Amino acid sequence: MKQVAIIGGGASGLMAACFAAERGKVTIFERQKAVGRKILATGNGRCNISNREIDASRYHGKNPSIVRNIFGRFGLDETEAFFESIGLPLIDGKDGKLFPASLQASSVQKLLSYEARKRGAEILLHRRVDAVVPEGGGITLITAGHERFTFDTVILAAGSCAHPGLGASNSGYELAASLGHTVHAPFPAIVPLNVPMKELRRLEGIKWDCRLRAMKGPALLAESTGELLFTKYGISGPAALDVSRAVNAEAAARRQAGLVLDFFPGRTSREVADLCSLLWNDPDKTVAFSLAGILKEGMAETLLPSSGVEPFTLVRNLSETDKSAVVRALTEFRITPGSPRGFEDAVVAAGGVDTDEVDPATMESRKVKGLHITGELLDIDGDSGGFNLQFAWSTGALAGMGI
Repeated sequence: MKQVAIIGGGASGLMAACFAAERGKVTIFERQKAVGRKILATGNGRCNISNREIDASRYHGKNPSIVRNIFGRFGLDETEAFFESIGLPLIDGKDGKLFPASLQASSVQKLLSYEARKRGAEILLHRRVDAVVPEGGGITLITAGHERFTFDTVILAAGSCAHPGLGASNSGYELAASLGHTVHAPFPAIVPLNVPMKELRRLEGIKWDCRLRAMKGPALLAESTGELLFTKYGISGPAALDVSRAVNAEAAARRQAGLVLDFFPGRTSREVADLCSLLWNDPDKTVAFSLAGILKEGMAETLLPSSGVEPFTLVRNLSETDKSAVVRALTEFRITPGSPRGFEDAVVAAGGVDTDEVDPATMESRKVKGLHITGELLDIDGDSGGFNLQFAWSTGALAGMGI
């Protein structure tokens, strides 16, 4: 029977254990006090397990097309069947999201760890692996406590550096690099955005459905329509999180993206202009007060100065050029993001081990025989909404089956 080590007891590691335990003796090395801690934080504590709209277009990295090959072997159908088999039926949420029927992430963590143990996996907690050394036809692990263990196969499922408060670190990247793998520098993805525009702080706490575009000059990098939350540091909410990856990728390349907000995404610019014309029928109102019926308090005073029109200008004094400028402020409000927020605020980390260096059929390294690499440690990151967990389940299962 093959001796199999899994470094990391997160989503992909536990999934790998469930499948590898049918093919060998499995030992999980987890540096934390419990397995699956990051699972508990997903989906606001409900664990957004996957998404019905799984598609390669929802993934990013140097070679995102690799997910087609991976999901072709173990995709959504196989994932649903597996979770049902261990007593975790899934239910549908909004936007294609799938959750455990219990709507509790703890159910996923408990049942996955139970299933891994039931199938014969041994879980060693507080075991940090500091070195992985191929030798003598096997692979030796050396822990922080100077213990040495030799295995036939090692599955590196140590995760990314996102969420260090839950135990994340750079250790997986360092181990992969020590074995000759190319590691693309990680950067935060699915994260709120800093905006060093002091005036925007007046809107702190306001939520608004916007269309948000990330731009590089005239080129569109990413866009999202959804709720935006104004904060003391900038913007958050689903729309901001959706475009943050593109913004931070530019920052990682020492380039600057721009952001464009449309506060009336359900209307064309012409329709917004017509709406404003109706509001400007009282010449004695200020421009800001005339917009009080369609904007929340403080928004007009914050948005208008960017148009060159002072908020307390009387409607009677607006020129046609001024009116057009006001409409642009409502539909094309431009802001410049600041430096990216840290990994402590990120849902996932982009970057990681080059996917050209692994076999997508088994997740086995093309550099080191018997080494498999899974999950967020790879240079693939998905959109928010269950896409990253699906990649973890799929790669973990393929690695477990591929030993």
